[in-house]
Parts: sequence; structure tokens; C-alpha cells
Amino acid sequence: MRNGLVGLVVAMMLAATMATAGCGSGGGTGATGGSSSTGGTVGTGGSSSSGGAGAGGASGGGSVTSLSGTKTLGALTTEEATQLCSDAHAYLGRAISRATMCKWNGLAYAVSSSAPSDTQLQANCTSKETACLQADPPSPSCGDISSTCTATVAEYSTCITDEAAAYNKVVPGLASCATVTRADLAAVWAFMTDESLPASCTTALDNTCPGLDFPTPR
Repeated sequence: MRNGLVGLVVAMMLAATMATAGCGSGGGTGATGGSSSTGGTVGTGGSSSSGGAGAGGASGGGSVTSLSGTKTLGALTTEEATQLCSDAHAYLGRAISRATMCKWNGLAYAVSSSAPSDTQLQANCTSKETACLQADPPSPSCGDISSTCTATVAEYSTCITDEAAAYNKVVPGLASCATVTRADLAAVWAFMTDESLPASCTTALDNTCPGLDFPTPR
């Protein structure tokens, strides 16, 4: 699953657009998700839970979803799978400020732009950041997962809340588009390829849902 997550982040770097991000969803019937709706009722409150309704939570974002935290991802119905994916995207939109997301969008593009000078690098970064701030949030696009996936909704939700916490911790401390230099890109690349992937998304779910993708903050 780690490779799948890295692939999502690197794809974001190469495309550097506000296109939709993929997230794992599905049920025993190999359901596909993917309308632009926010899906279902998003619960509120609490910290990450290991069971019950309204699984997962983090300061400022509320619960990730109102789906039962004890239900396994492989047992979700088509409708529940779509709701979980949409709820996860909606949570990231609440938990991470637009300014933080768009700063990251600009920096991710800057890494891939091969700018010949710091001045051009800053211009590239700023153009993408500005476009992001002016654009509507992307609609969620959801893929399939195996019916054999035994990770629970609560475990998935913990991954989402930890991912948001990682972005909120690291991205504000990175260089801004106005000041970024080529020397700063190592820190951007490090977060892009490794540090943005919390253990709850990689180690915790590797054995239960290999290949599972998660939404990326956009």
C-alpha cells in the first residue's frame, strides 16, 4: 500500500493540477464510487475511535464519517463505500485550510518544474498556488478495493486524521512560494515521498488492505 500512496503523491507533483484525487473504496461487490457529492452525513466530535459510529476524528475536523467504525472496508455496500470516500475528502477539506493546501500545491509543482533559477522557481510556485486559491475544490473520485480487505472504517479514519495532522504540522513550516529556493526543495521532496505518509496509513494497514489508496489533500 505504501507504493500506492507514494504514487498518488508523486502524481500530484507531476500533474500539479486541481484534478480529482483517488481514494480506495468499494465493497464485497467491487463497488465503484465517484459522484461529486459529499456523501452521507458526516458525524461530529471526538478523537479517533476503534468502533461505533462517527469513526475517526481530529481537532478542528470533527469525525471523518458517520459510518460504523467496526465495519470492515471489504463489507461496505456500494453506497457506504462511496460515502466513506466522499466523507474522507470532505474531512480533509475541513481539517486542512485552503491556504495550506494551495501552498502545498504550489510547492509540489515547484519540485517538478526544473526551474533554472530561484526567481523562476518562485514564479512557478506562486502561479500554481494562486490558481489553486481561485479554483473550486476538486470533486472526489473513488476506486475499488478488494472484498477481502479487513481494515475497519475506524482504522481508515485514523489514517485520514493522521494524514491531515501531518500536513498541518509540516506544510506551514516549509518555505513560502514567495521565498522558496532550490535549496528548500529537499524538504518539500522529503515530505512528498515519505513523511506525509503516517504509520496508520502504511504500517497499520499494509497487511489488511494491500494496494488500498487514500485521498490526498488537494
